[in-house]
Amino acid sequence: MIPESVRFGLLMLYVACALTTIEYFARPASFSAWFPELARQQYGVYPNLWWAAVTMTAYLLPLLLIKWGYRERWADYGLNPHLKRQHLLLYGGMFLVVLPLVVLVAQQPAFLQTYPFFRQAHLAPTSTILLWESAYLLQFFALEFFFRGFLLFSLERRLGMNAVWVAMLPYCMIHFHKPPLEAFGAIIAGLVLGYVALRTRSIFGGVLVHVGVAATMDGLALRAMLQ
Repeated sequence: MIPESVRFGLLMLYVACALTTIEYFARPASFSAWFPELARQQYGVYPNLWWAAVTMTAYLLPLLLIKWGYRERWADYGLNPHLKRQHLLLYGGMFLVVLPLVVLVAQQPAFLQTYPFFRQAHLAPTSTILLWESAYLLQFFALEFFFRGFLLFSLERRLGMNAVWVAMLPYCMIHFHKPPLEAFGAIIAGLVLGYVALRTRSIFGGVLVHVGVAATMDGLALRAMLQ
């Protein structure tokens, strides 16, 4: 059994290392600098796939720690797919509340300077777009597990519901490269999704909301590029 103080130190250290790795080594620009020829192939999708792969790896590695280090169940960290009907209705309501804001933000110039991440999507064949979108949306499962699963449920052991506030901070900070409205929105989303994850003991409702919002944003951005 790993002492609680050691577990807390490992948690903080891993979160810091994972987010630093993503910030400096997952950037599409880094891939383009390391592999310039490959980066220009397939309409420039490979740097984006690199970002998705590195990000998902960093976010999901704690699964190994939970299973073979802690000897605990993944379900104890939010990987519980059994959501009740009222929970699904709650998450559906959250998506409907956010949807008008997404449509409003999608009309701002700052939004179109950021989205879609795959900048040549409007030129690429459908198969390449689907490959990117699959990786992009799957990344949100990894993100939800990292922030609303591994980090949040680990912090809950010491902080109780106050863990929601602490987990919101790094989640907000990963949005600093995004448009300002999205970054401020991440504060609210981090609090709401964190609170509901602890109450439902599952991240999967948050995954559904996040994927729905992200797919809508990418779709609106792609439509704007095609106009």
